Amino acid sequence: MARNGTGKGATVDLERREVALILGEEGDSMSVRVVPGEDLPDAIDEVPPAHEIAISIATRLLRDPDFHEEMLDWYYNLPDEDEPDRA
Repeated sequence: MARNGTGKGATVDLERREVALILGEEGDSMSVRVVPGEDLPDAIDEVPPAHEIAISIATRLLRDPDFHEEMLDWYYNLPDEDEPDRA
């Protein structure tokens, strides 16, 4: 669980349709958890898109170490919202 500086785990309230992707790291290992705001029923025909996307990202993070770097490169190369567009 994430730490909030007090030594206690943080608490996050999710809406029913929200899904949290929780990343952790200890040494060289990464942990990834997908936490739904509401448990899905057992007899569900289709997984909601938010759940599916979170599960997909979690799986890719765990199975594709190169994806970490790709994602960080993508993030660091995003234009700064405060900078004017360069056309």
